[in-house]
Amino acid sequence: MRHRKSIAVILLLVLWGSRLLALEALPLHNDEGLHLTRAVEVWNLHPFWEIADGKIINHWPIALFYPQHAPVFTGRVATIFIAVIGLAAGYALARRLFGPLAALLVGVLWITTPYLFFFERLALSDAEAGALVVLTLWAALRLAKSGRPGDAILTGLALAAATLFKFTAAPYALTVALIVAAMGRASWRQRLWHLALIAGTVAACFAGPLLYLALRAGGFSIALGWIGGAGGADRAAVIGENMARLWAGLIGFGPPIWTVVLLVGLGALLFWRRDGRPTGLILLLAGLLPLLVMILLAAQIEPRHYVVGLPLALTLAGGGLGALISRIRARSWQRAAAGIVTATLLIGFLPFAVTAARTPGDLPLPPRVARQYITDHSAGFGLREAVQDFPQTVGPPGPPIIASMFPDSCRRANFYDTVGYGMICAAAPGLDAAREALAAADTVYVLAEAPPVGASSPLLESTGAQVSRIAAYPRPGETEETASVVLWRLERPE
Repeated sequence: MRHRKSIAVILLLVLWGSRLLALEALPLHNDEGLHLTRAVEVWNLHPFWEIADGKIINHWPIALFYPQHAPVFTGRVATIFIAVIGLAAGYALARRLFGPLAALLVGVLWITTPYLFFFERLALSDAEAGALVVLTLWAALRLAKSGRPGDAILTGLALAAATLFKFTAAPYALTVALIVAAMGRASWRQRLWHLALIAGTVAACFAGPLLYLALRAGGFSIALGWIGGAGGADRAAVIGENMARLWAGLIGFGPPIWTVVLLVGLGALLFWRRDGRPTGLILLLAGLLPLLVMILLAAQIEPRHYVVGLPLALTLAGGGLGALISRIRARSWQRAAAGIVTATLLIGFLPFAVTAARTPGDLPLPPRVARQYITDHSAGFGLREAVQDFPQTVGPPGPPIIASMFPDSCRRANFYDTVGYGMICAAAPGLDAAREALAAADTVYVLAEAPPVGASSPLLESTGAQVSRIAAYPRPGETEETASVVLWRLERPE
């Protein structure tokens, strides 16, 4: 027993260390800045500030770490804490259903999957909700075995937490219903009572946010807009695009070695039975049906949205691999097979992890992910470097610095200011803010993103100031001449 606990602790520590290394190497993404802003608002007694996008409490763990100091690190380390909880739940349920070897493989597969590794190092809600989905399955299996009302309430709390972190976890209510209905040992009347308890617990958890929105005349308009409304050929095209993005995620994060292992493990579940039941098939349906619902109903799925279901898929695949390897009679050959799987996964993972720590701009990513997190305005390259360079380019704090960019980008960039160079966030292109600043100061600086978002040189000259190009901050793939982030100095004519 002590040996088995030691393996679990080692896996959790490896997960923690692998995610923590060079955690701040990748600049803040736009959504991360939004979550950090919400976490700060918790300290201003606004726990549900701007939750129309369906991410209701994902910023609360960030708030616990007081993000006013070291915001990038505190925002992202909260995700790692949630991931540790998810892996602990996945390890426990795999060991209970498939045995200790399968539990080990669950941990190895979880840790070495580049797709999950990338998003578990960001202050985003998708990986957090995915970890809590695994916790939900663990609780549902516990309920199916015990039949205790307390376990039904626990399952409801886990499902509510996953959904409150992000609405894309809502389809995993099907997972709970299927597990309770198909694997429960209680009578059907008791099972229905358990499902009612789960639903009531979820409703109670949502009562506070719904009341808050009702008092403020708000709603979940952005989150509900994620559900598609097209029909016919348009609907078919959307479904095809959703499936294409899923496939791009499976093969686009470095060599798809982990993808092959994932598919083999999930396929092995089809042939696994327990106590005369097709338990493997039930678990496979429990994991994949919510994913199918997402593909069929979503208006547009981003690659990060699939991360809500990725931890559960990895957990089930690890269990399937363990069940497959356990068919080998010799214990020594079982260990050898598990070692081969581990070594194969490490071959694909280690180069990805090293690149993420040293040069994240060079990561092998699906094209859409690369645009969103590396090269587009939603990524933080250029902005981070510009803010960190203010002591050299602006000199002593004092002159106003106008952000000629989207307000969310400005707030995100300001998280990198540690010595009093906070930019003035204005609606792009920020010319009115620049004129107002020039009326009060002889010298004003403008940090602009590339048009059409931010101001160009001719637009800045329209303020009547003398305009000088001070510095440029290229994103990956750009040069000094083509840089998307430029610092300008505006001087009021004598």
